[in-house]
Amino acid sequence: MFRAKLASFSNYSTPVFDCIVKADSNENLLDYPKDLETLIMDVLKKSIKNLCFYPEINAQPLKEELAKFYGLEKENFIIGNGSDQLIQLIIQAACEKDDFIFTLYPSFTMYKITAELFDVNHTFLDITQSWEIDIQEVIKKISQNDKIKVVFIDTPNNPTGIALEYEKIKLIAESFPERLIVIDNAYGEYCDIDYLDLALKNKNVLLLKTFSKIGFAGIRCGYAIANEKIIGNLHKVKPPYNVNALTQQIAITVLKNFNKLKDNINIIKSERLRMTRSLQEFYFILPSQANFISIVDEEADSIFDYLKEKKILVKKFNMGDKKLLRITLGKPNDNDIILENLINYKRGK
Repeated sequence: MFRAKLASFSNYSTPVFDCIVKADSNENLLDYPKDLETLIMDVLKKSIKNLCFYPEINAQPLKEELAKFYGLEKENFIIGNGSDQLIQLIIQAACEKDDFIFTLYPSFTMYKITAELFDVNHTFLDITQSWEIDIQEVIKKISQNDKIKVVFIDTPNNPTGIALEYEKIKLIAESFPERLIVIDNAYGEYCDIDYLDLALKNKNVLLLKTFSKIGFAGIRCGYAIANEKIIGNLHKVKPPYNVNALTQQIAITVLKNFNKLKDNINIIKSERLRMTRSLQEFYFILPSQANFISIVDEEADSIFDYLKEKKILVKKFNMGDKKLLRITLGKPNDNDIILENLINYKRGK
């Protein structure tokens, strides 16, 4: 009844258990500013009478607001039901069966999962030995395989938080003008590097963005920025009415009032520095430019279990002989609980 591949296929999943601190999914859990919360409630009330209609088929009002926000044209945008859907559209539009995508390792697992579902292969460059991204090795690896059609670079990287320099991504784009270079910038609001120009100046570059990491994971809204030709081809494989009406209206309200979120973003960046400095004496902390920090430690399994006993949920990654714990930065009080327990674990040893 179903494809044979599904018998051994594992989709994306996360552990679920009762916790007092949730720090596993890179959400921004800070409270919304009251005036922004009021504006969102108002727009939802006004939207109720239109719920009998399908949403705008290509989210045109949201695209127009994004165009104002970035100073671009609406034709530079496509909207997805989360960035996950856009990753799917990219692979559908760019890859034939048995083509390849390229990623870093580790990186966001949905690139590989989605490729496998469409019978597209996956190749990668392992960055775990030095926790640095060797751009010449990236270029060498891509050059060796003509069937690589899409290059996914998540920067800041998930789960390390490492950001790749602008000039290095520019070199990748210029080295492979006939391949689609996808810059997944989900954590861009927490990063000091702006990659937007790369999507505007190169015919083969697409920038992925999302509302999920700035406090609105629940509305499931991602978007891509690229030239009109790339966006046009993605629209050919996009399902109609893919972003619901309430999501569109909330996203528009957030864009119009984005300045109200800046304090929350700055709090997370400040907490990132505080957490890193507090833990450096006890752990190897990767240099993050995202809304999380990551610890590399051979005892990661034991640390994860210790935190779980204390009802603290973080994300664990096993990568061969390397083990990593990714810790979402939350409210300062929650971060204090995490700090206390991580330090107590090491002192207890």
